[in-house]
Amino acid sequence: MRLRPAGRIFRRFTLLVVALVSAHAPSARALDYEKDVMPVLMAKCADCHSTKAEKVKGGLKFDDPKHFQSRFSKNDVVIPGNWDESYLFVTLFRPSDAKEVMPPKGKGERLNLDELRLVMQWITEGAPINGDKGKTGTMPENIEDLLLDLPPDTAAKLREELAVKAEAGEPAGDASAAPAMRTWTNRQGRSIRAELVRVEGAIAVLKTEDGKEYRYPIADLSDESRARLGKAVPQ
Repeated sequence: MRLRPAGRIFRRFTLLVVALVSAHAPSARALDYEKDVMPVLMAKCADCHSTKAEKVKGGLKFDDPKHFQSRFSKNDVVIPGNWDESYLFVTLFRPSDAKEVMPPKGKGERLNLDELRLVMQWITEGAPINGDKGKTGTMPENIEDLLLDLPPDTAAKLREELAVKAEAGEPAGDASAAPAMRTWTNRQGRSIRAELVRVEGAIAVLKTEDGKEYRYPIADLSDESRARLGKAVPQ
């Protein structure tokens, strides 16, 4: 007799959990170029990269998916699964005064951070277009972390242009100041979010957000993390 009400309670609990998970779970739908990506590119790039452009720059017409796909391999415009080597994403992510930035300075409104994230995700998913897609890749946990790998003055400029809120404690424009919180990775691929406090010989002293300090052998850091130490690493 007691099993029936308990069963009802369990079913209610299960439905509640499913509802909560569904509400917070990311959408499983893959991005569609024509529905999701093309409208973004056309809104900001149509003057130079569309079938209606007076002069098509770089031979790219974003409103002609078949044509655009045929241009993927030209100068590595899009490398499916590899956003950080795709010319399209790289040029969109550069600051406005950089060489080969898109759009060129004074030639239009640039994509904001959410729109850049969309393009990055589409490339990561294999750049599906016309029913075809290539290899898939990996998205960074936070696209904002890409700014941490740039010189402080460049990062500050991009934050302003992309309307990215600076992290607490991170320098905004002092090129001589050391960046604050960063993601550090070891050779096994494990990561830690921490501030570089100082370098003591072959040891990097890192402080996490909770204030704890860790002494980490520089030799055990990944090549990328070692490169971030820059001149702080003893020669």
